[in-house]
Amino acid sequence: MTGGHKLWAPVMTLALAACGATAVRRLLVVTVRGTSMTPTHHHGERLLVGRTRTVRRGQVVVALRPRSPAVWREDRHSPLIVKRVAAVPGEPVPPGSVPPLAAGRTGRVPPGRVVLLGDNTAASVDSRQLGFFPLDDVLGVVTRSLPRPEGAHRGCCRTEEIRHDLNPPGGAPGRDGRGGAA
Repeated sequence: MTGGHKLWAPVMTLALAACGATAVRRLLVVTVRGTSMTPTHHHGERLLVGRTRTVRRGQVVVALRPRSPAVWREDRHSPLIVKRVAAVPGEPVPPGSVPPLAAGRTGRVPPGRVVLLGDNTAASVDSRQLGFFPLDDVLGVVTRSLPRPEGAHRGCCRTEEIRHDLNPPGGAPGRDGRGGAA
């Protein structure tokens, strides 16, 4: 009985380590910065994101911030945004959701692209200004809100901060000079 127990502990340790490594690759915890997703998600809220590029209309997703010449507020370091999927490839483009020229003649979302919109239209830069987002830039779907941790950072997953209220202070858009999002 003791010999079996000696073998069980290392096997269990390896199994737990493998599960933890898989969770880190498949899950992401992000902290919302800004107001573009209110009333659904609020500044400072932590979100659990399941990594996938399979999305449906209505889901809230985390995506890479586009490299377009849009001006992003003070936080110029966050590479991520939180938005709601308004249309997926092959679906009709919702009226007013992309610039008229981007919608094209077919009026459908092209293959490999999605329409992403913020819930708070007054505080969101999204497909209305930037056009279609590459589906490959979607990192995952928000599965739930998480409680704020007490004290130091805890959890199994990497935390990224997101800034997604994108209107510049003073209102005047500008460019970063590199052709990427500022």
